[in-house]
Amino acid sequence: MSNPQIPEQAAVSSMLSRRSTVALVFAMALAGAAGLVAWGPVSLVPHMHQFADQRTWVGTPFGVNVWSHLPLLPIGLWGLWRVSRLPGGEPLRWVWGWFFCCQMLATVGGMVYHWAPSDVTFIWDQLPRSAACSLFAAAFLAERIDRRFGLSPAIATALIATLLGGIWWLYSLHVWGVGDLRPLIWLELSPIALVATGAWTLHGHLLSRQDWMRSQLSFVVAQTVDWADRPFFDWTGQVISGHSLRHLALAACVGWVAYRLGADSARRVAHNEPIPADALLPEPVAQASATSFPDSRLAS
Repeated sequence: MSNPQIPEQAAVSSMLSRRSTVALVFAMALAGAAGLVAWGPVSLVPHMHQFADQRTWVGTPFGVNVWSHLPLLPIGLWGLWRVSRLPGGEPLRWVWGWFFCCQMLATVGGMVYHWAPSDVTFIWDQLPRSAACSLFAAAFLAERIDRRFGLSPAIATALIATLLGGIWWLYSLHVWGVGDLRPLIWLELSPIALVATGAWTLHGHLLSRQDWMRSQLSFVVAQTVDWADRPFFDWTGQVISGHSLRHLALAACVGWVAYRLGADSARRVAHNEPIPADALLPEPVAQASATSFPDSRLAS
């Protein structure tokens, strides 16, 4: 005879595992914030804008660094098209739409910054980049924890947090003489901590676990090759630098998300496969509450 308590015990165990993962996700985010507070102010250093590849290309100063951003623009448009193809009642359409919009703004900002490197153009590049990362984190939380993270109040919170990070940079620049980038860095680092701790144990329906991890792997590769800007430039015979490769790796990250957005749920529907009960999150659940890395070119 089957034991009727087994399904109930499995459900309780699954709920406890989920709550533990959610707690770990937010603990990682808080730990990142605490680490940056303990680190102290993070400011731009004089050699921040001195990249390995400073050649003029096709009449453009620092041309390879400028034009290596270009693939991100059609990828962003493709992402918006993919968002438009999601079902009309999909609650995460807006958060992903805002993500791709901010990503394209960051692309334009990055091209302007590399054309004329300065502290001011860097911040205009950093603001939409941090906004895109915070919206990426919000989309992850909305899909995996509580859909309210993908609704208008959460989107507005992510954008306002980015704006406040920019205001803090200006304030600290005025008061201390150096702009403090810690809030913007935290927003850019958050997706890594969230995805790394929650992608494999929390269910979702628009992107699979593998999709989240592959996108973050591309992001980590982007940061790694950026740290090796000069070595890559020398290893490739001065064909391409690590920083230019970073832009291409970011294009791979965003492109994979655009390509796979909604594909997992569409595959399940096509094959009549069941979707995990907690993946769709039809009603808000009760347990929810919530980048360049600190670079070698950033000084504390």
